[in-house]
Amino acid sequence: ITSGTTGTDLAENSGSGQTVYTITATDNVGVDSYAIAGSDASLLSVNSSTGVVSLTADPDYETKSSYSFTVTASDAAGNTSAATTVTFSITDVDETPPVITVLSGTDRVEMGSTWTDAGATADGGETVTSSGTVDTTTVGTYTITYSATDAEGNEGTATRTVTVVDETPPVITVLSGTDRVE
Repeated sequence: ITSGTTGTDLAENSGSGQTVYTITATDNVGVDSYAIAGSDASLLSVNSSTGVVSLTADPDYETKSSYSFTVTASDAAGNTSAATTVTFSITDVDETPPVITVLSGTDRVEMGSTWTDAGATADGGETVTSSGTVDTTTVGTYTITYSATDAEGNEGTATRTVTVVDETPPVITVLSGTDRVE
């Protein structure tokens, strides 16, 4: 085996099927095939003709932060090389979304009144955007969704529920006319 003992380190959540190592070997007769074994071989695949070793699942640092496997090469005469142990690591990346705090505001408004969105903030200072509307001309429940994305692409969301109510009693107007009836 001439390809060394270190595979390619990967960032977590970077996708399955990535090449982590390519087995190379020399032989007087010529290399016929490549194989892998060892404790993490079941998490990898190898192309026995090219020696390309790939990770079968999306790497996740919190589940498995490093891999170890052995590689061998065989020639046409049936001879197999000594096993070489190969290792590679998974790099931890920030997967924590921003925490969105909905600011204190009015969550219940009388129909016909004006409602003002108090907004929200993100714990990392990210820009918070909102979506949704409150129609104060119609009784109902409305949802405003706040979101922010950090530099690593993690998105945090929070919601505010606003209820439009009609609690104003009707105004009764007495029309002028006869107050007595016989």
